[in-house]
Amino acid sequence: MDQGPRRRAGVLGVLFFGIFFALLVRLYAIQVVGHEEQALRREAQTTGAVRATGTRGVLMDSGGQILAVSVPAESVWANPQAIEDPVAAAKLLSRALPVPFDTLYRRLADRSRKFVWVKRKVSPEEAAAARALQGEPAFKTSRRSPQARMGFQTEFVRRYPHGPLMSHMVGFEGSDPRLSEGSEKSLEAVLAAEEKVFEVRLDGRRGVLDAQAVDVTGKEIRLTVDVHLQKVMEEELDAVAAEYRPQWAVAVAMDPRSGRILGICNRPTFDPNQPARSPADARINRAIVFPYEPGSTLKPFVAAWALDQGLATPETKYYCENGLWVIGSRRLHDHDPYGTLTLAEGIIKSSNIFAAKCGSQTLGRRRTFECMKAFGFGARTEIDLPAEEDGRLFPLAKWTTFTDTSVPMGREISVTPLQLVAAMSAIANGGTLYRPYVVDRVTAADGTIMAENGPQAVRRVIGEKASRQMVEILKRVVTEGTGRKAQVAGIPLAGKTGTTQKIDPATHQYTHHKFISSFVGFAPANDPKICIAVVVDEPQGAYYGGAVAAPVVGRIIERGLVYVR
Repeated sequence: MDQGPRRRAGVLGVLFFGIFFALLVRLYAIQVVGHEEQALRREAQTTGAVRATGTRGVLMDSGGQILAVSVPAESVWANPQAIEDPVAAAKLLSRALPVPFDTLYRRLADRSRKFVWVKRKVSPEEAAAARALQGEPAFKTSRRSPQARMGFQTEFVRRYPHGPLMSHMVGFEGSDPRLSEGSEKSLEAVLAAEEKVFEVRLDGRRGVLDAQAVDVTGKEIRLTVDVHLQKVMEEELDAVAAEYRPQWAVAVAMDPRSGRILGICNRPTFDPNQPARSPADARINRAIVFPYEPGSTLKPFVAAWALDQGLATPETKYYCENGLWVIGSRRLHDHDPYGTLTLAEGIIKSSNIFAAKCGSQTLGRRRTFECMKAFGFGARTEIDLPAEEDGRLFPLAKWTTFTDTSVPMGREISVTPLQLVAAMSAIANGGTLYRPYVVDRVTAADGTIMAENGPQAVRRVIGEKASRQMVEILKRVVTEGTGRKAQVAGIPLAGKTGTTQKIDPATHQYTHHKFISSFVGFAPANDPKICIAVVVDEPQGAYYGGAVAAPVVGRIIERGLVYVR
């Protein structure tokens, strides 16, 4: 054999051996030395992460009925760069969706963008009308232009199954959290949808092969209110609004043993499904944001403080000046000319002169101020609802001789209906002021309880003896005094009426034709389960609290006490 072929065969043999040896080295490097690194690289190339936004939390009443829930809704989008005729496209979409042509044309003619919203969260009918346009030339794809010109994306829209019922407490979700109201606003951090990340398997082109099921359900927030009791309250508030045609009316119910809010309703009201259709005035939760002069409903607190301080007894006598008391430059009147009344009779008959003397003479300025502060007036209750006002209680340094006699009668001081209910609950329950609350508990999607509310005592205001004495007096207000129209057969009820003259903004003087009528009471009187305040602004035809507001409280208790646990 010639040397030439032999040398070529040797070279080829060495070459093949070298290649084979290099492959062995490479395989060793990959499978043995670099096994872990290659495994990690393969894992990175075949797996990916997908982000999914969960749903907003669900609001429920104390019995589990849904008050607010997020439901899927389609949103329509378009790709301006793929739309060849924006005029035709805008005309078609403006007919299918109630969006002005000019608005749509400006969006679709902007060829610098690949994505614009046409309309978000459309109705099923609108979605069907828009989907029918996909066969039109303006939106139909082709081989020359394969990009989608219009599409649909699922979002979530908030729905309130009970409509206006409980609207001021539930509130509504705004397009911006700052525009939300009620529990939807105060619980934004808890209700907000959470973004969840889950792993998927990918093919060589990074397409998704499979994905595990992921729960995107939001949290469940259970409130303290009961739909059935709330319906009773709203029906009775509707009845008083229809009969007396007031400017506004409020009802607040609380469990005096714990601070649980059992119901809040306002008139006028609104539908949280369509909040923009109601005036801003209808969306005000006056129970917590509208302080007013409480009038005679404040008298029991002054008397209870005098009893607790040992400065008076239910039988302590006050001379009521036969209906007219001239004190300095001031003239105080009673609605009837009373002579001498005991403390109990002064509350039962709602004597202004008794209250003024009890505050200014029995207690004195400092103790009266301390009384108001102790019962929570002039400070927020810290309820878990937004925009609460603290009312008005002048600092002691600003009190005058007029203030000394005005505050005990419920003037020169303003309170919210919620503050009034919380303070009266302290008298009812033995003397403890509780923080009102509306959130019962927060539960995660897997059933884990994340947070739970309970009774939170703020302070002891009066002792049990003074509490029992005042409860007996307030029972007599209902059986023989100004609150007789609140009586309920078979249910002992205690409470106090209030009739407040309003101040004329032009003259800054009290008017004689505009009043606020109120009643705050609790039942059963000696084992209270519910405390209710009803406040009615400028009722027409009658204006005394005993005639206008007291019957409403009585009817709510008669019909609604069965729903209170």
